[in-house]
Amino acid sequence: RKLVDARKHSKMASHISQSAYSTTSSALYQSTLASTGIQRETFGDRMTQTKNWLFNGEDGKVMGRTPIDWAYYIGCIIIFLSTLMSMSAAFCAIFYWAVDWNSPTLRGAASILQTPGLGFRPQPDVTTTLIRFVKGDGSSYVHYLDHMEAYVQYYENDLQQGDNFKDCRVINNRRTEELNKVCVFEIQDLGAECVKQKNYGFDDGQPCILLKLNRIYNWVPEEFTNETVPPILKNRWNVNDPFWITIRCDGDDHVTRENMGDLAYFPDRGFPFKYFPFLNQQGYRSPLMFLRFQNPHPGILLMVTCRAFARNIIHDRVEQIGQVHFELIVD
Repeated sequence: RKLVDARKHSKMASHISQSAYSTTSSALYQSTLASTGIQRETFGDRMTQTKNWLFNGEDGKVMGRTPIDWAYYIGCIIIFLSTLMSMSAAFCAIFYWAVDWNSPTLRGAASILQTPGLGFRPQPDVTTTLIRFVKGDGSSYVHYLDHMEAYVQYYENDLQQGDNFKDCRVINNRRTEELNKVCVFEIQDLGAECVKQKNYGFDDGQPCILLKLNRIYNWVPEEFTNETVPPILKNRWNVNDPFWITIRCDGDDHVTRENMGDLAYFPDRGFPFKYFPFLNQQGYRSPLMFLRFQNPHPGILLMVTCRAFARNIIHDRVEQIGQVHFELIVD
Protein backbone atom coordinates (compact mmCIF):
# COMPACT_ATOMS: atom_id res chain seq x y z
CA ARG A 1 0.00 0.00 0.00
CA LYS A 2 2.85 2.31 0.80
CA LEU A 3 4.34 1.44 -2.60
CA VAL A 4 1.09 2.34 -4.40
CA ASP A 5 0.83 5.66 -2.58
CA ALA A 6 4.44 6.43 -3.52
CA ARG A 7 3.70 5.78 -7.19
CA LYS A 8 0.62 8.03 -7.09
CA HIS A 9 2.62 10.85 -5.53
CA SER A 10 5.35 10.40 -8.16
CA LYS A 11 2.83 10.63 -11.07
CA MET A 12 1.18 13.74 -9.56
CA ALA A 13 4.56 15.40 -9.15
CA SER A 14 5.51 14.60 -12.74
CA HIS A 15 2.22 15.99 -14.08
CA ILE A 16 2.59 19.18 -12.04
CA SER A 17 6.17 19.56 -13.31
CA GLN A 18 5.11 19.13 -16.98
CA SER A 19 2.24 21.60 -16.60
CA ALA A 20 4.56 24.10 -15.00
CA TYR A 21 7.10 23.65 -17.83
CA SER A 22 4.38 24.09 -20.48
CA THR A 23 3.07 27.23 -18.79
CA THR A 24 6.58 28.64 -18.48
CA SER A 25 7.38 27.88 -22.15
CA SER A 26 4.16 29.51 -23.38
CA ALA A 27 4.78 32.57 -21.28
CA LEU A 28 8.37 32.80 -22.54
CA TYR A 29 7.16 32.48 -26.22
CA GLN A 30 4.57 35.24 -25.71
CA SER A 31 7.07 37.52 -24.00
CA THR A 32 9.57 36.95 -26.86
CA LEU A 33 6.96 37.88 -29.51
CA ALA A 34 6.02 40.95 -27.54
CA SER A 35 9.65 42.09 -27.07
CA THR A 36 10.54 41.64 -30.77
CA GLY A 37 7.33 43.05 -32.19
CA ILE A 38 6.57 39.84 -34.14
CA GLN A 39 2.94 38.90 -34.33
CA ARG A 40 1.69 35.37 -34.86
CA GLU A 41 0.27 34.66 -38.38
CA THR A 42 -3.45 34.17 -38.62
CA PHE A 43 -5.50 32.35 -41.22
CA GLY A 44 -6.44 35.68 -42.79
CA ASP A 45 -2.74 36.55 -43.18
CA ARG A 46 -2.10 33.34 -45.07
CA MET A 47 -5.08 33.88 -47.36
CA THR A 48 -3.79 37.39 -48.13
CA GLN A 49 -0.36 35.95 -48.99
CA THR A 50 -1.97 33.40 -51.30
CA LYS A 51 -3.98 36.10 -53.11
CA ASN A 52 -0.85 38.21 -53.51
CA TRP A 53 0.99 35.19 -54.95
CA LEU A 54 -1.77 34.55 -57.45
CA PHE A 55 -1.82 38.20 -58.50
CA ASN A 56 0.20 41.03 -57.08
CA GLY A 57 -1.09 44.35 -58.40
CA GLU A 58 1.84 46.35 -57.04
CA ASP A 59 4.58 44.70 -59.17
CA GLY A 60 2.28 43.04 -61.72
CA LYS A 61 3.33 39.48 -60.89
CA VAL A 62 1.13 36.47 -61.59
CA MET A 63 2.00 33.40 -59.51
CA GLY A 64 5.36 34.83 -58.67
CA ARG A 65 6.36 35.77 -62.24
CA THR A 66 6.00 38.89 -64.32
CA PRO A 67 4.30 38.58 -67.72
CA ILE A 68 7.69 38.84 -69.44
CA ASP A 69 9.05 36.00 -67.28
CA TRP A 70 6.02 33.91 -68.16
CA ALA A 71 6.51 34.65 -71.87
CA TYR A 72 10.13 33.48 -71.68
CA TYR A 73 9.15 30.38 -69.70
CA ILE A 74 6.33 29.33 -72.04
CA GLY A 75 8.50 30.09 -75.07
CA CYS A 76 11.27 27.80 -73.78
CA ILE A 77 8.77 24.98 -73.22
CA ILE A 78 7.36 25.42 -76.73
CA ILE A 79 10.83 25.39 -78.27
CA PHE A 80 11.82 22.30 -76.26
CA LEU A 81 8.70 20.36 -77.20
CA SER A 82 8.94 21.45 -80.83
CA THR A 83 12.53 20.23 -80.97
CA LEU A 84 11.53 16.85 -79.54
CA MET A 85 8.65 16.47 -82.00
CA SER A 86 10.86 17.52 -84.92
CA MET A 87 13.53 14.99 -83.98
CA SER A 88 10.92 12.23 -83.63
CA ALA A 89 9.42 13.13 -87.01
CA ALA A 90 12.89 13.15 -88.60
CA PHE A 91 13.75 9.73 -87.15
CA CYS A 92 10.43 8.30 -88.34
CA ALA A 93 10.98 9.76 -91.81
CA ILE A 94 14.45 8.18 -91.98
CA PHE A 95 13.01 4.85 -90.80
CA TYR A 96 10.21 4.86 -93.39
CA TRP A 97 12.68 5.88 -96.09
CA ALA A 98 15.25 3.18 -95.20
CA VAL A 99 12.85 0.26 -94.67
CA ASP A 100 11.36 -1.50 -97.66
CA TRP A 101 7.88 -2.73 -96.77
CA ASN A 102 7.97 -5.43 -99.46
CA SER A 103 11.35 -7.00 -98.76
CA PRO A 104 13.64 -7.39 -95.71
CA THR A 105 16.68 -5.16 -95.38
CA LEU A 106 19.04 -8.06 -94.65
CA ARG A 107 18.99 -10.87 -97.17
CA GLY A 108 21.18 -13.74 -98.20
CA ALA A 109 24.47 -14.06 -96.33
CA ALA A 110 23.69 -10.92 -94.28
CA SER A 111 20.52 -12.44 -92.83
CA ILE A 112 20.14 -15.06 -90.13
CA LEU A 113 17.33 -16.55 -92.24
CA GLN A 114 19.23 -18.43 -94.93
CA THR A 115 17.71 -21.90 -94.76
CA PRO A 116 13.95 -22.52 -94.50
CA GLY A 117 12.50 -24.69 -91.80
CA LEU A 118 9.64 -27.16 -91.96
CA GLY A 119 6.29 -26.85 -90.25
CA PHE A 120 3.56 -29.39 -89.65
CA ARG A 121 -0.15 -29.56 -89.03
CA PRO A 122 -2.20 -30.37 -87.02
CA GLN A 123 -0.78 -28.48 -84.08
CA PRO A 124 -3.71 -26.81 -82.31
CA ASP A 125 -1.57 -26.37 -79.19
CA VAL A 126 1.70 -24.66 -80.09
CA THR A 127 3.23 -25.65 -76.76
CA THR A 128 3.37 -29.33 -77.69
CA THR A 129 4.42 -31.35 -80.75
CA LEU A 130 2.56 -34.50 -79.66
CA ILE A 131 -0.30 -35.82 -81.78
CA ARG A 132 -2.29 -38.41 -79.81
CA PHE A 133 -5.73 -39.85 -80.54
CA VAL A 134 -7.85 -42.99 -80.28
CA LYS A 135 -8.51 -44.79 -83.53
CA GLY A 136 -12.17 -44.42 -84.54
CA ASP A 137 -13.02 -42.13 -81.61
CA GLY A 138 -13.91 -38.84 -83.31
CA SER A 139 -13.99 -36.89 -80.08
CA SER A 140 -10.28 -37.58 -79.53
CA TYR A 141 -9.17 -36.05 -82.83
CA VAL A 142 -11.88 -33.60 -83.92
CA HIS A 143 -9.66 -30.68 -82.87
CA TYR A 144 -6.88 -32.03 -85.09
CA LEU A 145 -9.25 -32.24 -88.06
CA ASP A 146 -10.56 -28.73 -87.50
CA HIS A 147 -7.07 -27.28 -87.30
CA MET A 148 -5.92 -29.03 -90.45
CA GLU A 149 -9.06 -28.23 -92.42
CA ALA A 150 -8.85 -24.54 -91.52
CA TYR A 151 -5.37 -24.45 -93.02
CA VAL A 152 -6.17 -26.48 -96.16
CA GLN A 153 -9.22 -24.34 -96.93
CA TYR A 154 -6.88 -21.45 -97.61
CA TYR A 155 -5.67 -23.40 -100.67
CA GLU A 156 -9.08 -23.93 -102.27
CA ASN A 157 -9.11 -23.12 -105.98
CA ASP A 158 -11.75 -20.40 -105.67
CA LEU A 159 -9.38 -18.47 -103.38
CA GLN A 160 -6.57 -18.58 -105.94
CA GLN A 161 -8.06 -16.43 -108.66
CA GLY A 162 -7.02 -13.05 -110.00
CA ASP A 163 -4.48 -11.31 -112.17
CA ASN A 164 -1.64 -12.06 -109.76
CA PHE A 165 -2.15 -15.86 -110.03
CA LYS A 166 -0.52 -17.95 -112.74
CA ASP A 167 -1.29 -21.47 -113.97
CA CYS A 168 2.01 -23.34 -113.62
CA ARG A 169 0.88 -26.90 -114.41
CA VAL A 170 3.06 -27.03 -117.55
CA ILE A 171 6.18 -25.90 -115.66
CA ASN A 172 8.36 -28.83 -114.60
CA ASN A 173 11.51 -27.00 -113.52
CA ARG A 174 12.36 -23.70 -111.89
CA ARG A 175 10.48 -20.56 -112.88
CA THR A 176 12.35 -17.70 -114.60
CA GLU A 177 9.53 -15.49 -115.88
CA GLU A 178 6.70 -13.52 -114.26
CA LEU A 179 8.14 -13.96 -110.81
CA ASN A 180 5.85 -11.21 -109.56
CA LYS A 181 2.93 -13.62 -109.99
CA VAL A 182 1.96 -16.57 -107.80
CA CYS A 183 1.74 -20.12 -109.04
CA VAL A 184 -1.67 -21.60 -108.30
CA PHE A 185 -1.18 -24.50 -105.90
CA GLU A 186 -2.86 -27.61 -107.28
CA ILE A 187 -4.62 -29.02 -104.23
CA GLN A 188 -5.38 -32.28 -106.06
CA ASP A 189 -1.63 -33.01 -105.94
CA LEU A 190 -2.13 -33.84 -102.27
CA GLY A 191 -3.76 -37.12 -103.29
CA ALA A 192 -7.10 -38.78 -102.68
CA GLU A 193 -6.28 -40.47 -99.38
CA CYS A 194 -5.59 -37.41 -97.26
CA VAL A 195 -8.85 -35.52 -97.72
CA LYS A 196 -11.53 -34.13 -95.45
CA GLN A 197 -14.07 -36.73 -96.67
CA LYS A 198 -11.86 -39.44 -95.15
CA ASN A 199 -11.04 -37.39 -92.06
CA TYR A 200 -7.41 -37.34 -93.14
CA GLY A 201 -7.00 -41.00 -92.22
CA PHE A 202 -7.64 -40.54 -88.49
CA ASP A 203 -10.73 -42.79 -88.61
CA ASP A 204 -8.61 -45.74 -89.72
CA GLY A 205 -5.62 -45.05 -87.50
CA GLN A 206 -3.59 -43.97 -90.55
CA PRO A 207 -3.18 -40.24 -89.87
CA CYS A 208 -2.06 -37.76 -92.52
CA ILE A 209 0.35 -35.09 -91.31
CA LEU A 210 0.51 -31.89 -93.32
CA LEU A 211 4.02 -30.58 -94.02
CA LYS A 212 4.94 -27.14 -95.32
CA LEU A 213 8.14 -25.24 -96.03
CA ASN A 214 8.50 -21.94 -94.21
CA ARG A 215 8.92 -18.77 -96.25
CA ILE A 216 12.25 -17.02 -96.75
CA TYR A 217 12.35 -13.98 -98.98
CA ASN A 218 14.03 -14.55 -102.37
CA TRP A 219 15.30 -17.99 -101.38
CA VAL A 220 15.73 -20.27 -104.40
CA PRO A 221 16.36 -24.03 -103.96
CA GLU A 222 19.30 -25.61 -105.77
CA GLU A 223 18.99 -29.03 -107.36
CA PHE A 224 21.23 -32.03 -106.72
CA THR A 225 23.40 -33.71 -109.29
CA ASN A 226 24.47 -37.34 -109.58
CA GLU A 227 27.59 -36.46 -107.60
CA THR A 228 25.89 -34.44 -104.84
CA VAL A 229 22.62 -36.29 -104.18
CA PRO A 230 22.62 -37.87 -100.67
CA PRO A 231 22.67 -41.69 -100.65
CA ILE A 232 19.40 -41.88 -98.67
CA LEU A 233 17.61 -40.16 -101.58
CA LYS A 234 18.92 -42.37 -104.36
CA ASN A 235 15.72 -44.41 -104.57
CA ARG A 236 13.50 -41.29 -104.79
CA TRP A 237 15.64 -38.94 -106.85
CA ASN A 238 15.22 -38.70 -110.62
CA VAL A 239 18.14 -37.38 -112.62
CA ASN A 240 15.75 -36.38 -115.42
CA ASP A 241 13.52 -34.37 -113.05
CA PRO A 242 15.71 -32.98 -110.26
CA PHE A 243 13.72 -29.80 -109.60
CA TRP A 244 12.09 -30.93 -106.34
CA ILE A 245 12.70 -30.36 -102.64
CA THR A 246 12.53 -33.95 -101.44
CA ILE A 247 11.11 -34.72 -97.99
CA ARG A 248 12.21 -37.74 -96.00
CA CYS A 249 10.87 -38.71 -92.57
CA ASP A 250 12.59 -41.14 -90.20
CA GLY A 251 12.26 -42.38 -86.65
CA ASP A 252 14.55 -40.87 -84.06
CA ASP A 253 15.24 -44.21 -82.36
CA HIS A 254 15.09 -47.92 -83.16
CA VAL A 255 11.75 -48.31 -81.33
CA THR A 256 10.14 -45.75 -83.62
CA ARG A 257 11.73 -47.21 -86.75
CA GLU A 258 10.43 -50.67 -85.85
CA ASN A 259 6.88 -49.54 -85.06
CA MET A 260 6.14 -46.59 -87.35
CA GLY A 261 5.29 -48.81 -90.32
CA ASP A 262 5.32 -47.73 -93.94
CA LEU A 263 5.16 -44.08 -94.95
CA ALA A 264 3.54 -42.53 -98.01
CA TYR A 265 4.18 -39.03 -99.37
CA PHE A 266 1.70 -36.95 -101.38
CA PRO A 267 3.12 -35.78 -103.72
CA ASP A 268 5.82 -38.40 -103.61
CA ARG A 269 8.61 -36.10 -104.83
CA GLY A 270 8.06 -33.29 -102.32
CA PHE A 271 7.86 -29.56 -103.10
CA PRO A 272 8.31 -28.42 -106.75
CA PHE A 273 10.81 -25.66 -107.51
CA LYS A 274 8.19 -23.73 -109.48
CA TYR A 275 6.70 -22.29 -106.28
CA PHE A 276 9.91 -20.43 -105.50
CA PRO A 277 11.13 -17.79 -104.89
CA PHE A 278 8.85 -16.09 -102.41
CA LEU A 279 8.96 -12.34 -103.14
CA ASN A 280 6.09 -11.27 -100.91
CA GLN A 281 3.68 -11.63 -103.81
CA GLN A 282 0.06 -10.94 -102.99
CA GLY A 283 -1.78 -14.21 -102.38
CA TYR A 284 1.37 -16.37 -102.16
CA ARG A 285 0.82 -19.90 -100.83
CA SER A 286 3.65 -22.05 -99.56
CA PRO A 287 3.59 -25.51 -101.19
CA LEU A 288 2.14 -28.34 -99.12
CA MET A 289 2.46 -32.11 -98.93
CA PHE A 290 1.02 -34.91 -96.81
CA LEU A 291 2.85 -37.62 -94.89
CA ARG A 292 0.62 -40.64 -94.30
CA PHE A 293 1.36 -43.34 -91.72
CA GLN A 294 0.15 -46.53 -93.40
CA ASN A 295 0.25 -48.94 -90.45
CA PRO A 296 1.64 -47.44 -87.23
CA HIS A 297 1.79 -49.77 -84.23
CA PRO A 298 -0.85 -48.71 -81.67
CA GLY A 299 0.10 -47.56 -78.22
CA ILE A 300 3.73 -46.78 -79.09
CA LEU A 301 5.27 -43.33 -78.83
CA LEU A 302 6.66 -42.58 -82.28
CA MET A 303 9.27 -39.81 -82.41
CA VAL A 304 9.59 -38.65 -86.01
CA THR A 305 11.84 -36.13 -87.74
CA CYS A 306 11.15 -34.96 -91.29
CA ARG A 307 13.91 -33.27 -93.26
CA ALA A 308 13.82 -31.25 -96.47
CA PHE A 309 16.56 -31.93 -98.99
CA ALA A 310 18.01 -29.51 -101.53
CA ARG A 311 21.58 -28.64 -102.30
CA ASN A 312 21.41 -25.39 -100.29
CA ILE A 313 19.41 -26.70 -97.32
CA ILE A 314 21.34 -27.49 -94.16
CA HIS A 315 19.98 -29.38 -91.15
CA ASP A 316 20.30 -28.42 -87.51
CA ARG A 317 18.48 -30.50 -84.91
CA VAL A 318 18.86 -27.88 -82.15
CA GLU A 319 17.67 -24.88 -84.18
CA GLN A 320 15.22 -27.00 -86.20
CA ILE A 321 16.63 -25.67 -89.47
CA GLY A 322 15.62 -27.59 -92.57
CA GLN A 323 13.63 -30.10 -90.53
CA VAL A 324 10.76 -30.56 -88.11
CA HIS A 325 10.15 -32.97 -85.23
CA PHE A 326 6.86 -34.30 -83.82
CA GLU A 327 5.56 -37.24 -81.81
CA LEU A 328 2.65 -39.53 -82.61
CA ILE A 329 0.65 -42.00 -80.50
CA VAL A 330 -2.25 -43.96 -82.01
CA ASP A 331 -4.26 -45.62 -79.23
